[in-house]
Amino acid sequence: MTTPGPFYDRAPSHELQALLSPGGFLAPLVGLAGRKAGGHYHDVHFLDKNEVRVYRGLTRLVTVKKTFDGAVRLTADSTYKTQPCGRSFLRPWRVDEPGFGEELDGYLENVKVRPSFLLNEGKVQEQWSKINAPWVPFDREGVLGGPPALGRDFPQVQAALEQLTSLAQNGGWPPPKATGSKIDQLAIDPVGRLVLLELKDASKSTAEVYYSPFQLLQYVWEWHGALEAVRNDLQAVIDARVAVGLTPDDVPALTGGIRASVGFGSDERSSEVKRRYEQVLKIVNDHLPADVGPIETWAHTDTGPSLVT
Repeated sequence: MTTPGPFYDRAPSHELQALLSPGGFLAPLVGLAGRKAGGHYHDVHFLDKNEVRVYRGLTRLVTVKKTFDGAVRLTADSTYKTQPCGRSFLRPWRVDEPGFGEELDGYLENVKVRPSFLLNEGKVQEQWSKINAPWVPFDREGVLGGPPALGRDFPQVQAALEQLTSLAQNGGWPPPKATGSKIDQLAIDPVGRLVLLELKDASKSTAEVYYSPFQLLQYVWEWHGALEAVRNDLQAVIDARVAVGLTPDDVPALTGGIRASVGFGSDERSSEVKRRYEQVLKIVNDHLPADVGPIETWAHTDTGPSLVT
């Protein structure tokens, strides 16, 4: 019996893609990618189970799902559904029903979002979602699908963890924690490499900032092993985004290879956090796959992304 491999099942159905295409009922969602609404840019992404989600900073304001009868159902967290602007917008819609774009704008202009979702890491998320160089983002909160037997255990990650634990003990630092399962951003660079980007608010002098290269190391090994199996799945997501206008049509094809980066907002790290970060980075770089270059560190400045290391 063949063991199922990893997959990345986020490309929309043909029916949903048609609704998002120019002239389609859901085209106003795509239009959010190029303009501010409610004072913010929004991040529009496909999810599994044939969903579309609209994010503002760290929070999801809209989830769209096509229903069996051909309509679309709009929903969100109860925090937003119970607000006056949400009651009229977050509901089932017929795809021939007028007024969707106007209701969308009204909702986004008036919805009340907790400031903590929009500041610090939320601001960093919004900044990096709008770039088109040095790479083009095409998904967020990426997580590989597949059976639990695929596991997340890699000897190289364990070896790095042991070195970092010793470093922390000798230096009086907090010990490194277990890594998460979702990479903050997936992107494609000019030569077709998959970019794995971990985003951090550098104004926080916390272990989360200086251990971020280690968190990225886990993702690099996961995606390095799975890339050939999921490359067509990822390309299908990119192609669908290009088709509806969420991603520029001159984006290269995903040809293989991985590029790993940590992305900050403004680089406000203290000298001590920078020192610890560089020590962690050195250990992590020694445990990367042989065909993956050193982890890059970027800051988002007033003029756009700037390479730090």
